Amino acid sequence: MKTAPHASEEVNFTSIESPSLQFLPRQQEAPGWKLDEDPIVIPGDHLASYLDGDAAHFANYDTLDLAAGKYSALAGDGFATVEIFRFPDFVKAFGAYSMRKQGTYRILKLPNESFQNAHSIHLWRGPFYVRIVGEPPEELLKLAGSVADKMPAAPGKPAVFNFLPDQFRVPNSERYSAESGLGQAYLANSFQASFDVSGDSIDGLVIPAANRNAAAAILNAYRTLFVRNGKLLDPIPNLGEDNFTAEDKFLGRAVAFRIDRFVVVFNGYKERQHLVDLATLADQRILGTIRKQLVTADQQAGNQ
Repeated sequence: MKTAPHASEEVNFTSIESPSLQFLPRQQEAPGWKLDEDPIVIPGDHLASYLDGDAAHFANYDTLDLAAGKYSALAGDGFATVEIFRFPDFVKAFGAYSMRKQGTYRILKLPNESFQNAHSIHLWRGPFYVRIVGEPPEELLKLAGSVADKMPAAPGKPAVFNFLPDQFRVPNSERYSAESGLGQAYLANSFQASFDVSGDSIDGLVIPAANRNAAAAILNAYRTLFVRNGKLLDPIPNLGEDNFTAEDKFLGRAVAFRIDRFVVVFNGYKERQHLVDLATLADQRILGTIRKQLVTADQQAGNQ
């Protein structure tokens, strides 16, 4: 495999190899579409030359490279650009994809997960994020299917989402952000989801910190935000190993806790009890997982 060129060299992006190239339909492999010209591969450290300001987003998820091909419809004046972003693992791919779920969009059935908005289709599939931009929408969907069918799928969404309650969770609202959570940089690397409790919109997130000390520092940073801007309320008995509840006119209400190396936060603007109920459910799910791990470790130790 050819190595990525140095920045000082003139780059011929059509000569660089990538595993992603095998997923771009050639000639007329995709029904109704033809490839206009040789695809290009942009190494991760050259994305700014192709994406401009958008490159920073993809750098946060350690993008390895981007393979892109331009297509024309065999009938009519349809056109499309297919971009395949490749990542070190499916969690980072999911993150880059999921943070694009903004504004008005429609969830599609292409696995692992996909959505469509006015002029584009976005697809998460294993360690890849596929973005297809063009017209018309119905034909774009067929093209997306041709690309996705060739790609290896992930076993499912990142397992950390299992720590958030299934109850009241808005379907397909899950996101992973390497950049921030609830507008705070120290809540980065968080697995996020939206909840709807009787019309009460709530954001929840879980951060698997490196260790307990790191988790404690994250929880304290978030607590300090409310100490400075709002007010702390009474903590919740028997919730995690450390927790706080707080409210602020602009930040809303929050319930946050730490258990082992995990930090869990729920934030909303209406009923505090709804936040408490969701936090309690999350606490029980994490406790159950930790207990299973301890039992398994004991059994393995006994077998040895």
